[in-house]
Amino acid sequence: MGEQKTARPQVLLLGNGINRAFGGGSWGQLIRDISCNGALPEDCELHLPMPLRAILVTGDTMGASLRRVGDILYGKLGDPGHVEMLRTLVEMDFDHILTTNFSYELEQAAQEDLRLSDHMLRAMMRHTDASRLAEARYLLYTYAALEWRGRQTKVWHVHGEGRKPDSIILGHYYYANLLEKISSYVRAEGARYRREQERGGTPQIKSWADAFLFGDVYILGFGFDVSEFDLWWLLNRKKRERANTGRTWFFAPAERLEEGRINEKEELLKVLGVEVRHCDSLRCRGTPIERSLGFREFYERAMEEIAALMRENRA
Repeated sequence: MGEQKTARPQVLLLGNGINRAFGGGSWGQLIRDISCNGALPEDCELHLPMPLRAILVTGDTMGASLRRVGDILYGKLGDPGHVEMLRTLVEMDFDHILTTNFSYELEQAAQEDLRLSDHMLRAMMRHTDASRLAEARYLLYTYAALEWRGRQTKVWHVHGEGRKPDSIILGHYYYANLLEKISSYVRAEGARYRREQERGGTPQIKSWADAFLFGDVYILGFGFDVSEFDLWWLLNRKKRERANTGRTWFFAPAERLEEGRINEKEELLKVLGVEVRHCDSLRCRGTPIERSLGFREFYERAMEEIAALMRENRA
């Protein structure tokens, strides 16, 4: 008999790219919205990494700033194409969707009438048996059970969610605390990982870190900025983990580079075992409208390629 394949979780890591392609706000816009540091000149250009920039523009009062603009984190869907693309993602065969977004576009798209309330979000909330309660911050074990057309997908807001400002990971202090929690958890679970795989199965997914390590991960609409050091750490850990881990793919538009230059970030991803795919998209250029249409085309192609890879990995 041939070796039996282990059923490996299929995991989407989703960033803000699709929202941006349909006119959604950028991280830069969020930074402007939470700015309240009167010592800074108006409209000054900032070059700090995003987490440090958030500390600067709020005068290190991010919790209060995020509560002040909490409504912008709920997200609004108006463009039918945006809704259709998000629903396509929800209908795909993902076991887990990890999203760095604080807002609830996926949860909203999974409602027939697109209506979403705080009560509905609370009703979706679940947590694994690694936690006694749904967490108020550092949501390592807490997810939304998203029901859509007869199937359930676990949606994890890995950097927090809008209705829980205390859970939002936006400054270096919070990133470091989250990373410490992830590191401690993974170190403590190492023996379980090996024991469960020795029995012939994929380790039980008790956190979103488990899903990232042991799932086949498809990264879409997430630029993997160098400031996202919790996720870079997990990539390193995934490569070094003694137990068998899943594969990782990074989907991004192709970049035109001058002769002699390389895309350092993509080369670093490759060093860490990630397969980079561009889906033949070189049309994300020109006017804002042309770029938006080009990105939409890229996401459509990327989703088709992801669906084909998942069918292959499920076989």
